[in-house]
Amino acid sequence: MKIKNFLRDFGFVISSNLITLGISTIVILVVPKMIGVKEYGYWQLFLFYTNYTGLFSLGWLDGIYLRYGGRNYNELNKNLFHSQFWMLIFLQLIFVVTILGFGNFLISSEKDIFILNALSLYLLISTAQSFFKFVLQMTNRISEYSKLTILSNAIYFVSVILLLFLNFRNFQVLIAAFIFGNLVAMLYGLFVLKDLFIRKNNIKFFWSWKESWNNISVGSQLLIANAAAMLIIGIVRMGIQRGWGVSTFGKVSLTLSISNLLMIFINAISLVIFPKLKRINPNKINELYSVVRDLLMPVVFIGMIIYFPISYLMPLWLPKYDSALIYMSVLFPMIAYQSKFEILSNTFMKVLRMERQLLFVNAITLILSFILTVISVFLLHNLTLTVFVIIIVMAIRSTISELYVKKKLNIKFSFEIFLETAMVVLFILMTWYLPIFLALTGYILILLGYLLIKKNDIFNAVRSVKKL
Repeated sequence: MKIKNFLRDFGFVISSNLITLGISTIVILVVPKMIGVKEYGYWQLFLFYTNYTGLFSLGWLDGIYLRYGGRNYNELNKNLFHSQFWMLIFLQLIFVVTILGFGNFLISSEKDIFILNALSLYLLISTAQSFFKFVLQMTNRISEYSKLTILSNAIYFVSVILLLFLNFRNFQVLIAAFIFGNLVAMLYGLFVLKDLFIRKNNIKFFWSWKESWNNISVGSQLLIANAAAMLIIGIVRMGIQRGWGVSTFGKVSLTLSISNLLMIFINAISLVIFPKLKRINPNKINELYSVVRDLLMPVVFIGMIIYFPISYLMPLWLPKYDSALIYMSVLFPMIAYQSKFEILSNTFMKVLRMERQLLFVNAITLILSFILTVISVFLLHNLTLTVFVIIIVMAIRSTISELYVKKKLNIKFSFEIFLETAMVVLFILMTWYLPIFLALTGYILILLGYLLIKKNDIFNAVRSVKKL
């Protein structure tokens, strides 16, 4: 793996994600300020459901990603991928017709019907766009992937700002802007991969059932694992909606959105590193895992300093959401566990083909999330405890998955797990109980202590990167 190529690809993704971060930040700041709390709740409800539209691919895309990840684009069978695309779209059309038929018959609320219809349209667009993204990512065409991501977010952002400027202040127009942005990005993806679809290049469709089955059978375990991963927090959020209504759901969702801003950079790393790892010498996986770990976690803990200016300014800017923003001190350190899971567990377990173990970890955590949500929402009806459930289940999932990878690679980092847990616990205690400036001072002191303990590992990791 050439460092120059890695840094180039990472630069592309970081650039696109910086733009995404800027857009997300502005949208988070502007939209809840301009529309009502309940309207924002419905908007967040739609976005929440869009996370699960990928389930309708039945693992098809995940299988393609796992089976062909790391190949060069010119090595792909164009006729086969052309056929797989249209067969997948045909499957989604069947789902859309079924959902619309039953949904419009069973649902009476106009707002819920609108959300259902919008989700059905988004399902077709997002499936096509995801296919293009998977192909670009797995063949290491990172620059085109990044442009597609930028285009989707930029069109969405401009549309939202224009609509708000024209005094459209309801969740329906926000959904329309979101779908339009994804539609434009999908068309761009179609243009970039036009040689998969234009017949003058002798591209022909055929019913490739065996290939479809192979992709679904390989990807279904990863799909279920990913679905379980999303539902770990999803169940808690659904519990909040059922227990306290759409408005509170929207407020907590805003807090989650703010807390997840740093995940944009973490996702950038995972996007670049997977196709690289698929091509690297398997004997170097152990060394690379330790290197990534020793560089990632200090960056994450340093990045968590951004919590303090955000927690000071956000209640001043959005006083209507003040009751939920207090939970940011609990949810913000979730970045530590999410980053460890996405980079150090999820990505490496895919490379090592540990889909079953990944599924097991997510399934166990999902069951635990369900039990704790039932207790905190329906038995105790305690919103604070429900929010704490999120950080608890994230910590458990991260730790269990790390132990699996530790056993597979035969490496030791038990002390690091303890040290990182202590950092998170101290962060939550200080930000929950202390005034913001005292909490900031205290966190900087423990951060300096952490960096002092890890300094040799960090320097060794930097040297290893140069050798790799």
